[in-house]
Amino acid sequence: MTPGRWYRISGDGPDLDLPPTPRGTRTLRDTDPAGDRALNRAPGFKERLRRLLGRRPHSPWQGKSGFPAITEAWNGAVFASRFGASGSMIVFGGGHDDYFGSSVHAFDIATRQWSRISDGYVSGGANEYGEGAVYPDAAYPDGSPLPPHTYAYVQYDPVGNDYLLFKGQTELGPDVKATPIPRMFNLDSLAWRRGETSLGGLGSGGCTTWDATRRILWGHSGDSGNGFTGFRPDGDNGDGTFGLWTALHPKKIRTADHNAMAFDPVRDIVAVIAAQAIRSMPSIREPRSGESRGFSSSGDRPEISEYAALEYAPNGKRFVYYSANDGPHVYSIAAPAGAEWPELTAGTWNWG
Repeated sequence: MTPGRWYRISGDGPDLDLPPTPRGTRTLRDTDPAGDRALNRAPGFKERLRRLLGRRPHSPWQGKSGFPAITEAWNGAVFASRFGASGSMIVFGGGHDDYFGSSVHAFDIATRQWSRISDGYVSGGANEYGEGAVYPDAAYPDGSPLPPHTYAYVQYDPVGNDYLLFKGQTELGPDVKATPIPRMFNLDSLAWRRGETSLGGLGSGGCTTWDATRRILWGHSGDSGNGFTGFRPDGDNGDGTFGLWTALHPKKIRTADHNAMAFDPVRDIVAVIAAQAIRSMPSIREPRSGESRGFSSSGDRPEISEYAALEYAPNGKRFVYYSANDGPHVYSIAAPAGAEWPELTAGTWNWG
């Protein structure tokens, strides 16, 4: 493989002389529960004709946009290192009026195949999805959560082998209603469990990062909540909920929607993409200590974009930045020499 180049690894003609993957596993669309006749029978002649013509099947849970919204409608994904021999990308979402299905899907890196690992709530009638279908616990009758726009609100805990979802929805539709109820999907049991309800608001457009050192899911709630808080997923509360919230600290980021964040365990900081800059939250040792601070940086720096991705690369001890606006280019952000507690962002960070 050549550095700086993207490769196709699945489908009927992968790169790198890889063999084609089996039909029915090549794309995420292949795993759409609406296309499974056992889950979604055609109710009449018109629907049977649609399917015979190769058109996307209708389903009670399709919403306005249907299954493609699971990736296209402001939804993110996580890499689960312990699901499959080489790990898998886990996909869940929908949200607003776009898609109401709660199935979970995985792309296995070793087999290079897509699969549906949980069907979600597929037994309801049309009136049990979308506008007017209210679920105060933010979950369908089968226990799967109503799918929000996940944004960067999803993370992975490799110790628990859990997919973590920071917030929930009590109703989907044009006037979507969010609620601060987190959910955890265990990739061993393939079952959901409910987190404790937060006292603070969590709106749309926020972002999170997983702190493996403290086992806390740190998150910022977006402009509609503009608060920084954390959720510990461990522990049974004895009332059907799991985990505990940390304190809520407001007004940490001035432009708070459509950002991304990542945790650097070496310097003990959370870095955030915000307001055309990479900023550092106050050290999470002292989350009360003021607003976020901008990084001073140099090098081959792109224009910082909304909806970009930010991750921490432990082998290189640096952040990795990617935005589709920059084409195939992936950037690294290296810390200045000697940048450590308490001068966490002293000096100039370098883009490359």
